[in-house]
Amino acid sequence: MSDVRLIGLGGTISMRDTAAGAVPFAAATVLASRVDGFGGAEDLALVGGSEVDFALMERLAVRIGELVTEGVGGVVVTTGTDSIEEVSAWLAYRQRWPVPVVVTGSMVTGERPDSDGTANLADAVAVAASGVHIDPVVVFAGRIFAAREVLKVSGVARDAFDAPGRGALGIVGGGHIDWYRTPPRGPAHGAPNAPVHPVPVVLAGLGDDGAVLAFAGAGRPAVVVAANGAGNLPPGQAAAAQRLIADGTHIVVTTRAPDARVAPRYGYPGGVATLAAGGAQLAPGLTPHRARVLVSLGVAQGRDQQGLRALVDSEIA
Repeated sequence: MSDVRLIGLGGTISMRDTAAGAVPFAAATVLASRVDGFGGAEDLALVGGSEVDFALMERLAVRIGELVTEGVGGVVVTTGTDSIEEVSAWLAYRQRWPVPVVVTGSMVTGERPDSDGTANLADAVAVAASGVHIDPVVVFAGRIFAAREVLKVSGVARDAFDAPGRGALGIVGGGHIDWYRTPPRGPAHGAPNAPVHPVPVVLAGLGDDGAVLAFAGAGRPAVVVAANGAGNLPPGQAAAAQRLIADGTHIVVTTRAPDARVAPRYGYPGGVATLAAGGAQLAPGLTPHRARVLVSLGVAQGRDQQGLRALVDSEIA
């Protein structure tokens, strides 16, 4: 088996239950000792999933790069399930890794005897040691998901992840992997050139007057909108989007729908075709959170509006 390293960020898999709620306590070395196959383990953080930020995600990418240079055969990252979609997307967008990079965690605290953490770790190390040439993946509850497709679909169920409209890449258990498909590798966009200041995400809702979008986007280089349906906005919100575009803010339109599909089908005021004709960029296939990760990277690279548009286009091509 190839040398697979574990990097811990914390999360439920590292937690124990207390009277005040679950809290992190277990280092990556403790987690790695529970399954066979790791050649080493280290912590970059010991925090809850919602405490992960862009600075930590970039530290993670840099550390994985160092381990790859040292010759590791694969990397497993444990993090809170709240952050799995964005951590895995950041790693997919940052670099085309020459070894498997796998992100996992658990929905049940790691110290409980019925925790799903140990099984997820064992499955993750099997995928990381497989040598398969793929972009980063999420391994959870016996299924393998592409980082560019995965979505957290439950806040409490053990089977908390899916890829709506796409499905899993394969299944894993007992060290055996069955691949359903291996998608072509996506583009790598490189490192940020400055600290990442994440762009805002604004949710659409019926009757929204656009005040929140106008406030969130004022003076910002870009805003991601999680629109209704195929990418539609209520009239007040659409008018706010058009004003922001006129002021130089790049508007990226995604959808609240889990399959992340947007399409220029509707031409009424606020309809997605009208928004696109007015200069908004549609991002089919990108969930709001993945779009935020990607565009935030682009802003931190110093890209202008044309550069941000090209960045998103390269992901949806």
